[in-house]
Amino acid sequence: MKLYYDNNKLKIPKPTCSCTHHQVINSDIYIGSDILKNLPLYISKKISGKKCLLVTDNNLFTLYGNQILPILTKDYDVKLAIPSVEGHLQPNQYALGDIMMALDDDCDFLIAFGSGTINDLTRYVAFNCNLPFISVGTAPSMDGYLSVVAPMLSDDLKINKPAKYPIVCVFDIDIMRKAPDDMIFAGFGDVIGKYIAKADWILGNIINNERICPFCLDIIDEAISLCETNILEIKNKTEKGIKALLEALLLTGLAMLLNGDSRPAASNEHNMGHFIEMKKLTAKQPHPSHGEAVGVATLYCLDLYQLFFNYDFTSISVSKIVLNQPSPLHREQAILKAYGQTIGPSIIKNNVDEPITKDEQERRISVFLKQYDTIKENLSFLPTRSKMTKFYKELNGAINAKELAIDKSLLTGALLYAKDYRSRYTIFKLADELGILHKLVNHMVQYE
Repeated sequence: MKLYYDNNKLKIPKPTCSCTHHQVINSDIYIGSDILKNLPLYISKKISGKKCLLVTDNNLFTLYGNQILPILTKDYDVKLAIPSVEGHLQPNQYALGDIMMALDDDCDFLIAFGSGTINDLTRYVAFNCNLPFISVGTAPSMDGYLSVVAPMLSDDLKINKPAKYPIVCVFDIDIMRKAPDDMIFAGFGDVIGKYIAKADWILGNIINNERICPFCLDIIDEAISLCETNILEIKNKTEKGIKALLEALLLTGLAMLLNGDSRPAASNEHNMGHFIEMKKLTAKQPHPSHGEAVGVATLYCLDLYQLFFNYDFTSISVSKIVLNQPSPLHREQAILKAYGQTIGPSIIKNNVDEPITKDEQERRISVFLKQYDTIKENLSFLPTRSKMTKFYKELNGAINAKELAIDKSLLTGALLYAKDYRSRYTIFKLADELGILHKLVNHMVQYE
């Protein structure tokens, strides 16, 4: 899939599949060097209003405020919203409150000047106030620029709230190249996590007849390829490398937008990232960025896939497995213990499809055993951990949990219980339904 541009405007690929659920995407995406100066022109093609709220953070405003404000104020009446925080900005009610207090009744649109958290906060406000918003990205650190959900924090619980995607995206490569190294690795890790998302989606299709889109799968393949084939360019932050990483992130965002949810790009590797973040926040400890956590979690998911396919399933008894599965009460108690009494009840409440019945468990296991060879063949694209580790080392990224200050206990909890964060089908759920998840996880963490 080759991407095309028309004067720095990315032409959004049209679906080539027969799916009927894809939505029309009404977003202009501009990528290029020294294009921030064109921001008013890009906005005017979509929005006629003149009053806007510019949402950013203190660090970015210090770095680029004297650059973006003069560009905007020539054509627009600009009001500024900088959430007041101590330490790292979080997408919570306090930051939202600061933005809402700065929002005037006659505001025509919002501008998010930043990356992950800034965009999530802005898109959530835009959705609730029924206003369009513009995204001016500052780092290739995440795949959510085109997202229609906003991951927000409520009492340290990470929840996805409905939101808007931007009608204009502007990415000045000169700014993006100045992003810190850890943000570059975060973006790379976020893309590499799509290996697991793709594998789990295919698994869900085979086991549960889950709807799957071949066009979205092709998009994910292209995103991963862009990152892997340009690893040295990304490492050196060349224009080509940062553009490739950004294109990969936007492609995965496009896949989510087309599919109407995050299934093409997020599975247990993202669940693990959320689990780690929530547990760190509850303990009042600093947490790794989302992309860093996802990147490292992907390595452990690859380990589990390898162990799973090396497991001997020839003599298992389906009836015995089903009989020995923990009761719903035992599962609920385990989730409450893993997530805590504040977050745990919400996890249980939000996953109405869990736990499955014993009949459903038996059906899934039976399908798995019958389709084992097909599943293994269809998932043979999964790379080894060692291959991914080489890429991570090129970017000076973390290659294990310890390097992100994730201890053995937290890692074990993420491997065992991140699967319960949402009801999306994964290899971890299948291993649990087969009664072997704890055995595999114990093997994985014994040397951590």
